[in-house]
Amino acid sequence: MRRKVLFGIDYTDSEFIKLVLYLFVGGTAALFEWGLFYVFIHYLLNGLGWGVTTLTMTATAMAFCLATLFHYFLGNILVFDSGSRYERGKELSLVFLVSIMGLGFNLLLMYLFATLLGWEPMLSKVLTSCIVVVWNYLSRKKWIFRS
Repeated sequence: MRRKVLFGIDYTDSEFIKLVLYLFVGGTAALFEWGLFYVFIHYLLNGLGWGVTTLTMTATAMAFCLATLFHYFLGNILVFDSGSRYERGKELSLVFLVSIMGLGFNLLLMYLFATLLGWEPMLSKVLTSCIVVVWNYLSRKKWIFRS
C-alpha cells in the first residue's frame, strides 16, 4: 500500500480523512461536470436544432465522461490506492464500467427530472449529481480500490 501524505500528515489508514478528501475530489469533479454541462448545453451544442431531450442527454453524457476522467486521476492522487488490487489498465476499465452504470443513473434521472417533470436542466443536473455520488463512492471503495 502506498503511503498517503498531505501537508506532512500521513492519512494512509484514516478512513475519515479519505472520506473528506473523496468529498473534496467529488465536489471539484461535480463543479467541473456542471461547468461542462452548462457550456455544452448553452454554447457548444446549442443551435444544432436538437430537441430538449437530445440536447440534455448529450450534454449530460459528454460532461459526465470528462468529469469521470478528472475524478479518476484526482481520486488516485488523494484518496485511493491505485494499482493495489488491479493493474492500472484493468483498474481504469473497472472505473469506466462502474461509471457507465453511473452514467445510466445520470441519464435516467435527467430524463425524469428535466423531461418528464419539466424542471430546469441545470437544477436537474445538480440534483442528479448529488444522488449518483453515493453510487460512485461505494462502488469504487468496495469493488475497485479495496485493498
